[in-house]
Amino acid sequence: MVDKSGAWRLYSRLHTAWNSNSLDERVKIAAEVLDENIEYQTVRHNTTFGRALVIEDMATFHEIFPGGHFEIGDVSAHHNVALLTWVLIQADGTEFARGGDQITVSPNGKIVKIITFGPSSKSPD
Repeated sequence: MVDKSGAWRLYSRLHTAWNSNSLDERVKIAAEVLDENIEYQTVRHNTTFGRALVIEDMATFHEIFPGGHFEIGDVSAHHNVALLTWVLIQADGTEFARGGDQITVSPNGKIVKIITFGPSSKSPD
């Protein structure tokens, strides 16, 4: 089971990896928080397995948004699943987009599944 506080801490640590310019730090943190065979699905990727693609996406993020970073917007959790809002902040400090991740946490406290939802909107249009 993961509560809101535990999900926030785990997700915050993952965001430290996403926000880092150091490949070594990304790999180290990813090994701490992501299961080796994590199930990973984003708008850009069908379901894939393994933390290597997550680490590759971190590098791609830095190429597209140099100086940008992610912040956490909010959290909801029950059982072993949490929903978290991410906020993409550009290098100049302006918000670029908000989206969400659904994470599933294993009994050993690692993220075993991430489903990322791209930028959200307040209307279906």
